[in-house]
Amino acid sequence: MNETFSYNQKAPLNKEEAVIEYRNGISVHDISYAGIKGGRIRAYQVVPQGNGPFAGVIFVHPGPGSRSSFLDEALTLAKARATCLLIDAPWADGAMFGKRASGRPEDVRDWFIDIAIDLRRAVDLISSLPNVDTNRIAFVGHSLGALFAGILLGVDKRIKAGVLMAGVGSFTDVALLNMPTLAGDELEKYKKIMEQIDPLRYIKNAAPSALFFQFGLQDVFFPKQKFLEYYEAGSVLKSIQWYKADHYSINEVGRSDRIEWLKGVLSLNPMQ
Repeated sequence: MNETFSYNQKAPLNKEEAVIEYRNGISVHDISYAGIKGGRIRAYQVVPQGNGPFAGVIFVHPGPGSRSSFLDEALTLAKARATCLLIDAPWADGAMFGKRASGRPEDVRDWFIDIAIDLRRAVDLISSLPNVDTNRIAFVGHSLGALFAGILLGVDKRIKAGVLMAGVGSFTDVALLNMPTLAGDELEKYKKIMEQIDPLRYIKNAAPSALFFQFGLQDVFFPKQKFLEYYEAGSVLKSIQWYKADHYSINEVGRSDRIEWLKGVLSLNPMQ
């Protein structure tokens, strides 16, 4: 276990539930759970009909985006007997996230560690549900969500499969998009500090988890080589697919491939 992302797994989640909506028998729960250092993490919990056992799938959206970004996909997977947890990531509030993520690299690194731990607590939550098979848990991340997916797949062996969409292996590469003046000694300092938690360091330890990388050929944020570096750093059980899509539209064009891949690795079967 990597100590950087260790935490007290017995800390109470204090799950709260505000609303339940039913869609053709599938229940959509508006929930939240306690962050590791205070605050609440909001999420949707999408639950199939029946008593299980169900697979579990955690979704983390890109920025811009929200917990609603993958709701249609979660409903589809629920029909195939998967309970899904869709997280409202910190970058759902783009202005707040951008300001804080542009701070001192030491502060950004520590905050990102807290984010990764809060996402591990999502694994705690979905694993605690009595109708979820803890041997069939997957993590789906898009953009920044895919960077954190790389960390979690490397450090949390409860996750058996991961889909990584339009992600790269370096937080510095992401920072350069938002802080174009970052250069010279300041850039080297930032890179040195952030590479301590870069997904490239952890994705190589994902085995025996299966990995599915999805990238867009029309992505204007990152060159193809950056995507290839992330894929190549992944452990051996992996596959890759390229799409005629940009950074964000890959969510739509790759949906059927992603759903079919998850059905296969999680042994999902449509509800009767």
